[in-house]
Amino acid sequence: MEMYWDCANGISGDMTLAALAHLGVDFAPLAACLERAGVACVIECREENRAGGPGFCVDVRWREEEQPLRHPADIAAIFRRADVAERVRGRALAVLDGLTQAEAHAHRIPAEQVHFHEVGAVDTLVDILGVCWGLEELGVDRVTASPLPWFGGSIECAHGRIPLPAPATAWLMQGKPVRPSGAQTELVTPTGAALVHALADGFSEGPQGLLGRLGTGYGSRPAPAGLRIWEVRETPAQAQVHGGREEVCQLECHLDHLSGEELGAAIEALAAAPAVLDVLWLTGTGKKNRPSGALRVLCAPAAQEEALRLVFRHTHSLGVRIQRLERAVLPRTAGAAVCDGERMPAKSYELEGRPYVRPEADALARHAAGHGLGMPALRFSGDARQTLPEEGKHETR
Repeated sequence: MEMYWDCANGISGDMTLAALAHLGVDFAPLAACLERAGVACVIECREENRAGGPGFCVDVRWREEEQPLRHPADIAAIFRRADVAERVRGRALAVLDGLTQAEAHAHRIPAEQVHFHEVGAVDTLVDILGVCWGLEELGVDRVTASPLPWFGGSIECAHGRIPLPAPATAWLMQGKPVRPSGAQTELVTPTGAALVHALADGFSEGPQGLLGRLGTGYGSRPAPAGLRIWEVRETPAQAQVHGGREEVCQLECHLDHLSGEELGAAIEALAAAPAVLDVLWLTGTGKKNRPSGALRVLCAPAAQEEALRLVFRHTHSLGVRIQRLERAVLPRTAGAAVCDGERMPAKSYELEGRPYVRPEADALARHAAGHGLGMPALRFSGDARQTLPEEGKHETR
């Protein structure tokens, strides 16, 4: 499913979290998950009605009166300890990375020396992980955003009075479409800009497809309008992927200088990036008999520069080979299937005139974990998989 973020009135972490809550996301399991990861907090959702219509507000409270000073590595460690789906963790780490790079640029310090003031409180930690959790709960594969509002004025913060957009926000807004709003107050916060920077797959003037439910999120300040989030489903014509040939880019580099932890984190971050279609690691032996391997990253031609930037960022390779390849794809549609008595998203495709259906791996993993099973138990249970009416977007990876 696609989600459209209407940011005309601004975006912040708590506004996004509230809009997802208005769409029905239950954040109580996330609060319990964070407590197990070492962050005891309460996430309270309440109804709110302002000029933008009925919506939600979200308040985050933590049980300890004083919170420790947290660096990006501390927050990343919490995300890695949290018992969440890998796509949730990957998205959250990508948002945190964007926010860290922006703060490092704003203060002219190395990223590892960044320590958060306003954005370092538990509420922003919860905002980042909570938004990524909510996207997964709603089955969102793609996020499209409206142009961001441009605003002026100044704001008082821990470093004194600074111009708006704040330096970190301005850095994150680079390369994004903007339009003047005339507002002299903060409409886009650093966390809101980081969410758009890391999670938005594209920008458009409005949603395109079959318009679904609307969620409206209001922030802590009494602004008259909030962030509006629309569920968007593709029309049957859009959802159909016709078989044939298409062009992809393959980025490849040999790596022998990363530790196992660094390599694992790089593959995880690349696999979660919207610009990346697929990631493959091939082990081998390199020069001077060093253990090494080849990292291969596939992306669409239009996403080549973004994928290349991410490969350099997460591997520090000194050179990456770039190839344009042609690949053949089978015609397929997005649908649903019943597996072990549960309806879940699936891919439907044809091969040699016979239809097949394949449930999505993430859905199978959630179902297996929820029933105390391993994933092989679902394959060998003998339960027939039944194709159901088409739903959602096609698989592009």
